[in-house]
Amino acid sequence: MRSRFTAYANKNESYLLETWSGSKRPESIDFTKEEAVWTKLEIVKTKKGSKKDSKGIVEFKAYYNLEDEPYVMTEISRFIKKSERWFYLDGVVKSVSKVNQQFNQGKNAPCSCGSGKKFKRCCGK
Repeated sequence: MRSRFTAYANKNESYLLETWSGSKRPESIDFTKEEAVWTKLEIVKTKKGSKKDSKGIVEFKAYYNLEDEPYVMTEISRFIKKSERWFYLDGVVKSVSKVNQQFNQGKNAPCSCGSGKKFKRCCGK
């Protein structure tokens, strides 16, 4: 996951395609309209994905700047392992929001980072 994030941030199309499962891999990736500057990856949780597993799921937050505004995208991605190497299968974007966007600032309000947790259990710690 981390290597794919770095490849995406650096617009390394060949690495992304090489690590994408053949059954779901596109023919190319068009970065010409990509305006985001990717800054940070945070792994939220994983399910399976150890050496003995053949499948894995990663939930992550990818931080980026767009027009000098900070954003965070939360995604759940699936991976499969073939010949001892992990390949990206597909992913679902859970949320995209501005970082530090304030709605309800109460401690029981949902955290503005998009984690789905209460503020007091997330960024309010």
